[in-house]
Amino acid sequence: MKKNENIHLIIKNYGCNAEGVGNANGEIIFVPYALVDEKIDGTIIKANKNFAIAKILNISNPSKDRIVAPCPYFSKCGGCQLQHTNYENSLKIKTGIVQNAITNIGKIDFQVSNTIPSKLEYHYRNKISMPINPKTRKLGMYRLSSHNIIDTDDCLLQKNLISSLIKIFNHYLSKTKCTIYDDATKKGLIKSLVAREIEDKILVTVVINGDDLKDKDMLIELLKQNFKSFGLSLNINKLKNNVILSEDFVDVYGENQVEVIENGIKYNISNRSFLQVNDDVKQKMYQKIFDEIENETVIDAYSGAGLLSAMMSKHAKMVYGIEIVYEATKLADNIKKINLIQNLKNINGDCSIKLPKLLSKLKDEEKNNLTIVIDPPRKGCDRKVIEAIANVEPKKIIYMSCDPSTLARDLNILLAIKKYNIKSIEPFDMFPQTKHVETLAILTKE
Repeated sequence: MKKNENIHLIIKNYGCNAEGVGNANGEIIFVPYALVDEKIDGTIIKANKNFAIAKILNISNPSKDRIVAPCPYFSKCGGCQLQHTNYENSLKIKTGIVQNAITNIGKIDFQVSNTIPSKLEYHYRNKISMPINPKTRKLGMYRLSSHNIIDTDDCLLQKNLISSLIKIFNHYLSKTKCTIYDDATKKGLIKSLVAREIEDKILVTVVINGDDLKDKDMLIELLKQNFKSFGLSLNINKLKNNVILSEDFVDVYGENQVEVIENGIKYNISNRSFLQVNDDVKQKMYQKIFDEIENETVIDAYSGAGLLSAMMSKHAKMVYGIEIVYEATKLADNIKKINLIQNLKNINGDCSIKLPKLLSKLKDEEKNNLTIVIDPPRKGCDRKVIEAIANVEPKKIIYMSCDPSTLARDLNILLAIKKYNIKSIEPFDMFPQTKHVETLAILTKE
C-alpha cells in the first residue's frame, strides 16, 4: 500500500485502539472510527511495511450500532475514539480488546468477562488538564497523535462544574493581558489549566511558566460569580518538557483540598493528588478487591498515595504498601496517621528491590495467607517483581491494569513460572467513549 492510495474493504475486527481492522490487497488496514461489518471506501494516510492506516471517505452500509457523535469535536481532538457507536457496542468492543490481548499476546485460553459499565456514559470525569492554544488564546485538546491544539469550549466527558469552568476560563483568557505559553518557542506565561470537581466543589490550578499570575484577581472574581465553593492555586512549572505539573504549588484563594470519607477512610484530595477519574467505576473495582480479602496479609505493590492500601486495611490482617515516589509515600503515611490505622506499613522504594526484601522477612504464617495486589504503570510489572511474586507463591494475586497488552504479557510470564488458576479477568469501563479500559485479573494458587 502507498500513501494516498484509495481502498475498498470490509471491517472484520477491532484493533487495540478501538479502530476498525480490515484487509485490502492482502494487507492489514486500520481504520479509525469504523465499525465491524461496515463496507468502507477510504484512502491510505500512513503506509508501513506490515500494515497501513486509512481514513474513511464513504461508508456504503453503516452498522446498526453506528450513531451520530454528540460532541462537535469528535474525531478532531484526540480525547475520544468511540462516540460514533452506541454505548452497549462500545462495551463489547472493549471486552474484545481485552480478550484479544489475553488470547493473542498472553497465549492464555480464558474467557474474559463482559465489561462492567459506567453509570454515566458522559460527564463522568472528575479531573481535567487542558493546554492553551497560543494563537487563539483558548483552551483546547490535542489532535490525535499530534501536538496541535483543537480549540474547545466544552468537553462532554467532564462533570458539570468543570464544563462550566472551561467557558469561564476561556473568557478570562480573552480578557487577561498575560502572555500564553508557546511550546514551539518555550516562551509565554500561562501554560495550561488543571481542575478537579469533588463533592460540588471545584479546585482550579493554573500552570504558569513564571512566578506569579498578575491578573489573578480578575480570575478570582469570575470564579466567585460562578461557583459557590472553589479553590485557586498556581503551579510554577518552568520546565521545558511535556510534564504538566511540577511539585511547586502556590495556594491563591479558598480551600485547595477537599476532605472525603470513602469506604471508611478519611483523606484529602487536591490537584496534587492522584485519583481515578470515574468515581462510580472506581468504587465498583475497589469493592471487587475488598470482596477477595478476608483477614489476611496483603502487599499492595505500586501503592501510590496509599488510598487503596488504607481501604484494604479495613478487611485485612496486615497491609504493606510499596511505592517508589517519596512524596506519595508521605501522603500514604498521612492517611494512615489521620485514620489511626495500626495494621498498615508504607514502604518507600523501587518495588523490584523492596518487594523481594519484604517477602524474605515475612513469617511463614503470613506467607501461607498472603494476597498480593499489583497496580503497575502502563508499561506493566518489572520482571523482577513478577519473579519475586511467583517465588513466594501467594495464595492470591490481584492485578489491576490500565493496559490489556502489558497485562496479558505479565500474566503469561507469571503463569509460565508457577501454576495459578485464573479466577476472573474483568474489564471495567473507567473511561467511557475512549479506547481505554481498566482490567482486574484475579489469580488463585492451585
